[in-house]
Amino acid sequence: MLWISRVELPAFGRFRGASFTFRPGMNLVYGRNEAGKSTLVSAISGTIFGFRKERDRFVPWTGGERCEARVSFTYNGREMTIARDFLSDRVQAIERDGERTLWRFEGKVSPLGRSSEREEYLAKIEDVWGFAEGDIFRNSVYVGQRDLRIEGDAGLTTRIKQLLSGFAELDYDAVVESLEKELFELTKRPGGRSRDRELEEVRARMAVLAEQWREASRAVSELAALDGTLAELRTAVATGREDLEKGKRYLERVSRYHEAAAREEALRKDYDRIRAEREKVEALTAKRQSVEERLASLGEAAGLPDGFARTLEAWVDGSERLTALERELAGLSADRTHAGSVLQVPMLILALLLWAGATGAWFLLPQAWLPLAGGALVITVFLFVRTVRAGQARSAEMARIQGRIDGLSADAVRLREELDRTEAELEKRLGTFDPLRVSDILREIDRAAEVRGELARIESALGVLPPLESIRSQEVELARELAVTREGMETLIGRGFPVMSPREYAEAEEKMRRLESEVAEKERLCLAKEQELAVMRRGSLNLEAIAEEDEELKSRETRLVRRVEALRLAVDLLRETLDEYRATYLSRLGSEINGKLYNLTAGRYREAILDDGFALSIGVEGTPRPVGALSCGAQDQAYLATRLALGGILSRSRKLPFLLDDPLVHFDEERRAAALAALNVAASDHQVILLVHDERYLKARGADLWHRVKIDTKGQQDGQLHLL
Repeated sequence: MLWISRVELPAFGRFRGASFTFRPGMNLVYGRNEAGKSTLVSAISGTIFGFRKERDRFVPWTGGERCEARVSFTYNGREMTIARDFLSDRVQAIERDGERTLWRFEGKVSPLGRSSEREEYLAKIEDVWGFAEGDIFRNSVYVGQRDLRIEGDAGLTTRIKQLLSGFAELDYDAVVESLEKELFELTKRPGGRSRDRELEEVRARMAVLAEQWREASRAVSELAALDGTLAELRTAVATGREDLEKGKRYLERVSRYHEAAAREEALRKDYDRIRAEREKVEALTAKRQSVEERLASLGEAAGLPDGFARTLEAWVDGSERLTALERELAGLSADRTHAGSVLQVPMLILALLLWAGATGAWFLLPQAWLPLAGGALVITVFLFVRTVRAGQARSAEMARIQGRIDGLSADAVRLREELDRTEAELEKRLGTFDPLRVSDILREIDRAAEVRGELARIESALGVLPPLESIRSQEVELARELAVTREGMETLIGRGFPVMSPREYAEAEEKMRRLESEVAEKERLCLAKEQELAVMRRGSLNLEAIAEEDEELKSRETRLVRRVEALRLAVDLLRETLDEYRATYLSRLGSEINGKLYNLTAGRYREAILDDGFALSIGVEGTPRPVGALSCGAQDQAYLATRLALGGILSRSRKLPFLLDDPLVHFDEERRAAALAALNVAASDHQVILLVHDERYLKARGADLWHRVKIDTKGQQDGQLHLL
């Protein structure tokens, strides 16, 4: 018996780190809907046989970094454990007999791959399970909800037939097909109705050989003429090839000459350019030397820093301003002296005279005293008032003049200090400073600036040109290359060598191409004539070979006739034997279904008929009726009986386990009890893993002897209950 002992789900669907153990006989796995029962069965199938399309359904819901499962099963005292990484289809498998390792495998096993690793793994699985296809597993020993009917494409049906009939190891259909193909090739040739029999082709070939005999005899007379034509063509080809070689050598020399001429022209242009640059650099260098000499002749003016002229000009301007300030101060001082010495002398004399006359009149002319004294008083008062006003005006003018004098004096002091500092700087640069040479120094500085500007322009021009030594080196190298090129041109030309123009060279090349095409055409004709001559010679000189081939064809004709008869007899006998054997295995499968159907239906139905396409009919009151005409419950009973019978026959001596994912969900109490009784009987020879959602199964008859596994709603095993 082969039975599944353990299923580990580190990361598969809703399971995370789950582990389930099973035992031989009846195993009941129960849990609510969506607890993961179908996922558990899919993990067993997918781990062993792989997934073709539905792998993405089982990537863990909490993240897709891992999707793995591990299944262990026991058989014949051995245990095999298979682990599969579904994201990469990497499989690890190990077979043990106790502590001894019998077989170990690790590699990529993709359901759609074709690698040698996959072939090794599938061969081992087929050796253990009897098949290596997941579709066979899901249509035989695995039964899902409302999944009792055997469905699949023609390839699956054919494979199940092979497994049932025992032809898995040797495909007798392929043997028959091979014999029929060989017979077809002997009697019916592909490619058209005019060539439909190989025997006729052999006889036609014999007729062709007879005609070739006659043609070969006639060909002997034509060989001489063909030999002459071929000799003329070979002579023409040899002459043409010789002319082509001469022409190619001639054109090659002309081409090399034109290339050398073009190179000589390019070198000459480069040489002229380099020479012009050299002359320009030399002229600029000489001019720079002359300008440097002029700059040196200017003496100390050439060595003065930039801006020194502005310093001199500032000193001249300061001296002129100081002189003007001193002149203005002298004028203001004179004005102040003049304003202070101005007095009312005439009016004072007049007043004194009037007072003297009044005094004399007091003594001499009393009557005239009063007018004289009044006039003197008036003049004295007038003189006093005017003197006061003149004094005030004089004081204001003196204050204004004094303020101006003070301001100008401060400016003069500040300007004199600046001039002293400037004179100190000038004496530092020029030594003893002579104010009379300022204008001469300024003119020398201007001339030095002009010379330095000219020198800067020369240096700028030299800066964009290569160094003189580099230019001279390039000039020498170009002169050498130019000489070598000219020497090569003279060597190519030689004496009496006609040099073509480019136009004549192009025309000569076109002529050479035409000549080459003509020679090639003659060579093609020559080759064709040689082949024709060879054919004629073989035909004329191999008459004996033609006769031998004719005799061989006659012998072959006899052998083919005998072989066709033998093949037809073999195909008919093998086909008849296959049909008879298949009828036998269908009858045996029908008998197995009858027994299972009788138990499942408690004796109500006992006859099942299965045709070659797995179409099922049930005998009702002695009349076969298609299973689709029965009720849904009866259909499920019939299909379950078919699946149990099919799985039992496919198991042969292996006794494979049955995995049933709630297939009795639509059964009533009576049918469920009958089905469980039938499964209990099957569990005596097979491991049965029944997955249900209804806990009433725990109360079924004999359930206390079952191995029970409960799955909680989180997809975890909730303990295991079993009786020893």
